[in-house]
Amino acid sequence: MSFDFPIAPPILVKDSPKPRRLGTLQEARQFAKDALALGRSPPWRDIHRRLTEANSEEDAIEAIGALRELLMDEGLLASSDSSLD
Repeated sequence: MSFDFPIAPPILVKDSPKPRRLGTLQEARQFAKDALALGRSPPWRDIHRRLTEANSEEDAIEAIGALRELLMDEGLLASSDSSLD
């Protein structure tokens, strides 16, 4: 089983029909994998690799921070007041 780590606060990603909540490293890994399957830009390959290879708290924090930054750069980071209902 691969290393998992909680994301606090959770990352909210703009998605349809409602924002997608990423609350763990494992959920972030799956999201990055899904993004690659959709043909996202090359930086997503690096993010996916970093999330997949994270096997310590420090690696996880750095990879999650990089994911947040990429989401912000691509306009995919939902605001914390977005509805999850």
